[in-house]
Amino acid sequence: MILVQNKMMILKSIRIRTWILLIWAGLVFFFYLSGCKNPFKTRESEEPVTREGTWETPFRPEIVIQNLLHAYNEKIIGNFILCLSDSFRFSAPEDSIKAVQDNREELFANWNKSAEVSVTTSIFTTFRQNVDSISYVLFFDPTPPISDDISDTVAVLLREYEIIISDLKSVPPETKPAKGTATFYMRQTSLNWWSIYFWGDIPDTSGGYDWGAFKAEFRQ
Repeated sequence: MILVQNKMMILKSIRIRTWILLIWAGLVFFFYLSGCKNPFKTRESEEPVTREGTWETPFRPEIVIQNLLHAYNEKIIGNFILCLSDSFRFSAPEDSIKAVQDNREELFANWNKSAEVSVTTSIFTTFRQNVDSISYVLFFDPTPPISDDISDTVAVLLREYEIIISDLKSVPPETKPAKGTATFYMRQTSLNWWSIYFWGDIPDTSGGYDWGAFKAEFRQ
């Protein structure tokens, strides 16, 4: 009789332990599910990326020119960089000849994308930090000197320009114009975007002050 009671007590004890283990396992599983994301939940849409300043997706060569104009006047280097191809080169033949005559041939040598970005960053930073003393405004003539040459994947666009550079410390303020013609060679790149791979610059008049001369003042 005692033996039977002992067996019953052992079985009862086993049942209680089993129930306790099942309850703990159920609680652990419940909290695990509570901490997990629902795999069937629709993913929330991410906030759209907004670009600083005025910029439009360059699906046409003309848009690149407008983006460059806005980037220059708004002094936003990130938007300016998006206008340039990785293989970018800049050339200002008349300025280069003058630089050689002045024993400064290195001034326009190896002017690639890295040099262009460095120069333009210096321009933007200088004018941003001295907004009370100096300023500039870039204009493009709305009527090109010749028609744009655009094919499926390459394009050549000429734009006559003027940069009005002002010394605001003078009374009255003094202005210095940089005038000339910029020739932009573009190609279609990834995402069907257009970008500039070669930029040529000549002054409005022989020996005149142009964009290339302005930029060269900021080349280290």
